[in-house]
Amino acid sequence: MKKILSILVMLFAVVALTSCSRGPVLYVLNWNEYINEDLVSAFEDEYGVRVVIDPADSNESMYTKIKSKTTNYDIAIPSDYMVHKLYNEGLLHELNMEYLPNYVNAEFDPILENLRDGYFANNKNFAVPYFWGTLGVMYNTRVEGIEELVTENDWEVFFNSELTSGLKVSMYNSSRDALAVAQLHLDIDVNTKSDVDLKSVEDLLKAQNYSSWGTDDLKTFVANGNTDIALVYSGDFFDILYASMESEEDINYDLHVPTTNNVWFDAMVIPTTSSDVVMAHNFINFMIDEDNALENAFEIGYCPTLKNVYEAISIDPDYVDLINDYPYYPGIVTEGYVYKDLGVDVYQKMEIILSNVKG
Repeated sequence: MKKILSILVMLFAVVALTSCSRGPVLYVLNWNEYINEDLVSAFEDEYGVRVVIDPADSNESMYTKIKSKTTNYDIAIPSDYMVHKLYNEGLLHELNMEYLPNYVNAEFDPILENLRDGYFANNKNFAVPYFWGTLGVMYNTRVEGIEELVTENDWEVFFNSELTSGLKVSMYNSSRDALAVAQLHLDIDVNTKSDVDLKSVEDLLKAQNYSSWGTDDLKTFVANGNTDIALVYSGDFFDILYASMESEEDINYDLHVPTTNNVWFDAMVIPTTSSDVVMAHNFINFMIDEDNALENAFEIGYCPTLKNVYEAISIDPDYVDLINDYPYYPGIVTEGYVYKDLGVDVYQKMEIILSNVKG
C-alpha cells in the first residue's frame, strides 16, 4: 500500500511540476515580426506566463480569427479602422485604467492625439496606440527626374498617364487603400459613404492602366527596379530599407509622403475572447512603459506613438540620419485622415469597385 501511495505521490508531483513549468498562456494576435522578442521573454519572466504570438497577414484575417472565437486571444494589435469595427460589433473589452498606470500617465504625440480626438467616441477606453505611419509613394531612384516628378505631383502620379508616360506604375491591391488614394486626389473624404463619391472614384480608377497590383510585395518590386512608382505603407518601406541597410545593399529607392494623407495607427486591444483579462492588461502596461516602448521601437523600426520615446530616438546617433533623410515621422502630414469602420454594405461596394476596376 505504501508503495502504491509513493508512486501516486510521485506522479502527482510530476504533473504539478509540468503544469507549473507550462504556466498560464497569453495569446497575442499580431503582425509578423512586429514585436521585440526579448521584451516578450522579459514579460514572461516577470509575470510567470508563456506568450504565444499568432501572426496575421491582414486586418480582415484578424477580424475573422477574433470573430470565430477558435482561439482565446488575450491581446490583438489591429489597425485603426479594424479597432473601430471590433468595437462596433462588441468584440472588445473596455480597458480598466486601474491596471494601466503607464497608459494613464502616457503622453502620446500631440498630432496623433488630435487624430484620436476626431476618431470614434470612447476609442481611448478601448485601444492603446502601438506604432503609427502613413501611406506613401515609393519610387525607383534609378529613373532620371523621378524624384522631382513624384514630389511635385503627389497622388497625381497614380492618375495622370501623361505625367508618368514610359514609367511602370503599381497600385496597392486593397479596395480601402486604392480608393483612398483616389479620394485624396479628388479631395473626397476617405470615410465617405456617398454613392456619388464612390462612383467618381470608380470612374477615375477605371481610366488608369496600372502595370501591376500588389500589397507588401510592391516595396520589393520598386527596390528591384521591376516597377518605378508604387503605393505603399510607410511601414513596408522601412521594412525593406532596414533590410537593405543591414545587408549593405545599394538603396535605389525612396519614399515620398504627401502632406494630405491617410495616417494609420495600430493599437493594442483586449478582445472579448480573452481568458485572462488582468494579464492582458499587464501586457499592455508592460509594452507602454517608456523604456520598453523605446526598446521595441529600436527593434521594429516603426515610428513610436509616445512623445518621449520619439524624442529619444530622434537624438540617437543611429537614427539621426534616418530621420533627416526619410519620412520617418508621420507628423509631417498636415491634413491627416484616419480610416473608420464604414460598415459591411460600404465595404462590399468598395470590393465590387475594385473588382470592376481590375476587370
